[in-house]
Amino acid sequence: MCSHENGSQGATGRRRGRKLVAQLFDVSTEYVESLSWPLGNRVTVEADAKRRFELAHRRSTRTVTAFEVTDYTRVVRLRTPIGREKFYGVANADVTPLSAGDEWIRTD
Repeated sequence: MCSHENGSQGATGRRRGRKLVAQLFDVSTEYVESLSWPLGNRVTVEADAKRRFELAHRRSTRTVTAFEVTDYTRVVRLRTPIGREKFYGVANADVTPLSAGDEWIRTD
């Protein structure tokens, strides 16, 4: 998968999303790969990837959805309160909805 090299999300925008995904699934940020929006959308929505689960933030409208895209890779979509979508690639073994924490609830 191709990583998201240049972003318009400010100086720390990409790292904030990556850090959130890493915290949610208790994995090091070095194992969370930022993907471009076109790539993330193509491998999840356009390819009709299997949705594994969704988490919703208790105090905002943020959601995190995990899609199974290969035997070894999941793409995690972070949707912000204003509807912006950010995509991250994570190893299947590192993505479990049970490690989400108190501020997030499973919605499916």
